[in-house]
Amino acid sequence: MAFQSVGTNLSRLYLDGSGGLAEDLEALKRAGTDFVEVWPQNLGVILGGDLDTNRLREVGDLLLEADLTYTVHAPLEVNLMDLTSHGLQRDVLDASLRFAKGIGAEVVVCHAGQRVGTRDARHSMRDQLSAERSALRGAGDLAGELGATIAVENYYPERPILRGAVYDYSVWPSQLADQISAVDHPAVGICLDVGHAALAAGFFGFDFIEECRTMAPLVRHVHLHDNLQRTNLTGEPQVSEHTAYGLGDLHLPPGRGTIPLEDLFRRMDFPEKPRCCVELSPEHFTSVPEGLRAARSLSLAVAHRERVPA
Repeated sequence: MAFQSVGTNLSRLYLDGSGGLAEDLEALKRAGTDFVEVWPQNLGVILGGDLDTNRLREVGDLLLEADLTYTVHAPLEVNLMDLTSHGLQRDVLDASLRFAKGIGAEVVVCHAGQRVGTRDARHSMRDQLSAERSALRGAGDLAGELGATIAVENYYPERPILRGAVYDYSVWPSQLADQISAVDHPAVGICLDVGHAALAAGFFGFDFIEECRTMAPLVRHVHLHDNLQRTNLTGEPQVSEHTAYGLGDLHLPPGRGTIPLEDLFRRMDFPEKPRCCVELSPEHFTSVPEGLRAARSLSLAVAHRERVPA
């Protein structure tokens, strides 16, 4: 099989108490997921860059009682290139790592690059990239102590990036591969987000599969979802209608979009079989069983082709 295990994400908000969390975890368990990827920011367990011990106790008990395996997705806005709040950014990532330890999660995903606000011109891009590498090495040391791996995720060309309001080098998978290679830490790898890479390839015109292959030696985790490879260039229609128009980062179950998923994974050479998270948008929560079946079928198809001589 192409993947070590196949799981899915828990993308809903549970900030007002814990209503629905136990029920949703049980639904995912019935669906047959191998693991659940949880977001500490959606569970309210991080406060001001540190773990909220009272909230963590309540949520942690529910997660452990569900008897599931977990991975963690650090807050989306973690930005280790932001030198104006560098300490706080590290605190939030470190809190995510400690949260992962508490629930037995061995992978913590975080985003790369500069996505928040206008880039501060007082700091050169070289300095910001260097700061990110240094922060990832430090966080990697903590991850290693806690028995976890940090998987840095590639992004996609959303509207602020297209307008030039923010910068994110990781929309080019090969540039993320270069950065993580330079980090050169055993506890720091890459999360290949397939949907993000497909959107970026469609917009920037690079070879989708070849760019993803540059990351393969460093991939420790995969976010698998589908879309129609159409970037939203104008900001219209409103986000709630993007699916109707087929625009942007739709997070559809694999097979519902146009990404050549089997072609991609047939040509990916992973030194370590990564975990695969079928990362669906909240409105597709009921499609989790479909997504898991599609991912496992994809993994089996790739494994079968690898066994059959060309």
